[in-house]
Amino acid sequence: MTIYFKNAYIKNAYSVVGRNEYDISIKGDLHINDYYLSKKSFEQGESELLIKSISGLLSKCKKKETDIDVALSGDLQSQILASTLAYRNFSIPFLGLYSACATFCEGLIIGSNLLENKGINNIIISTSANNLASEKQFRFPIEYGAIRKYVNTFTATAAVSTLLTKEKTEIKIESATIGTVVDIGYNDANNFGAVMALSASKTISEHLKETNRSSEYYDIILTGDLGVYGVEILKELLRNEYKINATNIVDAGSILLKDTSVVAGGSGPVCLPLILFNKILKEKYKKILLVATGALHSKTSVNLKESIPNISHVVSLEVL
Repeated sequence: MTIYFKNAYIKNAYSVVGRNEYDISIKGDLHINDYYLSKKSFEQGESELLIKSISGLLSKCKKKETDIDVALSGDLQSQILASTLAYRNFSIPFLGLYSACATFCEGLIIGSNLLENKGINNIIISTSANNLASEKQFRFPIEYGAIRKYVNTFTATAAVSTLLTKEKTEIKIESATIGTVVDIGYNDANNFGAVMALSASKTISEHLKETNRSSEYYDIILTGDLGVYGVEILKELLRNEYKINATNIVDAGSILLKDTSVVAGGSGPVCLPLILFNKILKEKYKKILLVATGALHSKTSVNLKESIPNISHVVSLEVL
């Protein structure tokens, strides 16, 4: 389902970047070199990342908490713990989100719809991840020293917050296509790129069909965290299943950690906004298609031997 927006703009963003992500491809607004951030656990440390991101955004945009009508946030922790622990420090109406690594685009879609309401003018969209918290929850604690596969991606540690507004800015949210949950029957949590490529191809093809556009309409198609292998699977699916030869697809996770020993690149909900705000929007692209991809599994689904459902949401941006 594709939706068009009249009054949705991105005003600014604030990125707090972890030690493995800083100075590789991006700088961000604030660099953090401690997974704990002086807290007792990685999970609490992630919430501190988010607090710094929200506070930084308010300061950067010269806004008070009372200027924000609603905040939408989600993360990878169970019951989106990082978001709820962070937002208890702010007097801002709150809606929690979860689409795994597709959460950022879900936030943009819901926020843009809320801006159609006359009483809503400013919305914060935020997301976060902590590598050690996510690895412990979804795969193995780092202390186990589990051998990584070549297809493994590396969850990026960061927090990103952005301000959506009705006030006209240089970045317009033009349209969005809400994805459907798909499942290829695959259950390897080490290979999320292969899992999510199908939903990405499906939502991209639906967006192009429903908007009557070709892939060349966009200067760049930015996927979230398919990794170096998953993005190649996506291109092959688009060619073979949908007859779309998209030569302008770039994966944010592959850019974020391409120069490290992490073979398949970065992953997590922060990859796409980190690269969007700190790299892509600083270049000369005018029409940008964001494709956020999420693997919707959990500790419970893994123990039940379930395969991994996945989803992709698409957002079209215009740089005015």
